[in-house]
Amino acid sequence: MLSVIHSGSLHGIDALPIQVEVNTGERGELKWVIVGLPDAAVKESQNRVFSALGNCGFALPISRTTINLAPGNLRKEGPIYDLPIALAIIAATRQADLVHSSEFLIAGELSLSGKIRPIPGAFNLALLAKKMGKRGVILPFECAQSATFVDGIEVYGVEYLKDCVDFLRGFREIAPMQNHEQVVEAPVTNDLKHIHGQKILKRVVEIAVAGNHNLLMMGPPGCGKSMIAKCIPDLMPPPTYSEWLDILKIQSACGITIDTTCRRRPFRSPHHNVSDAGLIGGGMIPQPGEISLAHNGVLFLDELPEFKRTVLEMLRQPLENGEVSIVRSNGKLTFPCKTLCIAAMNPCPCGYFGNRQRRCICSQKQIQQYRARVSGPLLDRFDLQIEVQPVSLSSFQGNSEETPTQIVKERIAVARKIQIARANTYNADLSATQIENTCCCSRDNLVWLQNACQQLQLSARAYHKVLKISRTIADLANKPHIEKEHLMEAMQYRCFDRAWK
Repeated sequence: MLSVIHSGSLHGIDALPIQVEVNTGERGELKWVIVGLPDAAVKESQNRVFSALGNCGFALPISRTTINLAPGNLRKEGPIYDLPIALAIIAATRQADLVHSSEFLIAGELSLSGKIRPIPGAFNLALLAKKMGKRGVILPFECAQSATFVDGIEVYGVEYLKDCVDFLRGFREIAPMQNHEQVVEAPVTNDLKHIHGQKILKRVVEIAVAGNHNLLMMGPPGCGKSMIAKCIPDLMPPPTYSEWLDILKIQSACGITIDTTCRRRPFRSPHHNVSDAGLIGGGMIPQPGEISLAHNGVLFLDELPEFKRTVLEMLRQPLENGEVSIVRSNGKLTFPCKTLCIAAMNPCPCGYFGNRQRRCICSQKQIQQYRARVSGPLLDRFDLQIEVQPVSLSSFQGNSEETPTQIVKERIAVARKIQIARANTYNADLSATQIENTCCCSRDNLVWLQNACQQLQLSARAYHKVLKISRTIADLANKPHIEKEHLMEAMQYRCFDRAWK
């Protein structure tokens, strides 16, 4: 007898429909045959499903059985087909009449005892079920909560194979999982008030977060670069609902479980030995890289020159376009990566070049070779560039009060609302046409900026970035037009364009 169960397969961050077809009662040698381009994990499902069926009290097929995962030209990976295969076998051998199975998209991994284990892509499968017009999805209980953010479908989390069978037969009632209606505000984990001194750096970070501008910090060890970078996620306003859905889609596809009751922007800090595929995305089974996992959040690259040169050069196009395209012989995948990139580095190999407190032991050639690891085109992608000086120990004495994160966060939120209302995007993402319409300043100020850029030999990209930064500074000051003081401050934050190598 033939039975069909509807499931899905992850293709990048999107889910594609899969039909699990099982035919029993065939003539020939008693064995299972799995077709449809299965990988090793799918082929091993036979052993898991055998044990799960037996331990749950179901009989195994006593004739040749063919399992087809359609369409046959799409490669199937992972153990997410265990549950639909087991249900299709139960239906094909007439051990249960699964009358409601056609109403759902079903996926899950089975343990030998029949317990259903979590799988990646629960949210993505729910999006597919809505697109297919299904009533809902049946997923492992441990990962089903993220799927409840998809409106218009029912999400059922099950823990055991027997419970799923009884539900599809209509013998058991399972309440659909509910979305969290109340979302608590994410607590502040790293507060700016704990960082003493560094007023200029804090100002630059506020501008970077307000306009979503990429930031490069260069300074000696221990001056607070990494510490202030960890404060940035707490400075950013909570993601909007559409931004949150994009975050869930990527995190769910990679099997990352996040707290859905507390919406926090992602913060990714890969080690400098990360591979090309690890940072940008790809691999034998193409998956999003760290830059896509930081979508709508923060990507922190500490010790920037220690990354491989080839890895750093791959960042140039994604930072500019906000997406990564992975091209393979069997197709093309595109991952979003609109992230706030924060990078930190030392000024030289020993770390103390230009330090007023310690002497540098590096030669001029060593310093040039060290800084040459960061190419000019990549350096040009960083809107804000600042040299950080070490903190004076006297700043830790006394009762000097530092501005807490919450106050800075409120100023940033106001500036971001102004940008969205004006151009429906952040200042860092303004197009050339939007720059002309929104970055308004007097003719004298514009001539001053052009002359300054010519004297400093700045590129056209750097010229536009100075205008964008000036627009952000004006937004923080709640000024409708860019004034000369805003342009002058913005020019100060392009210091590496003037003297880098």
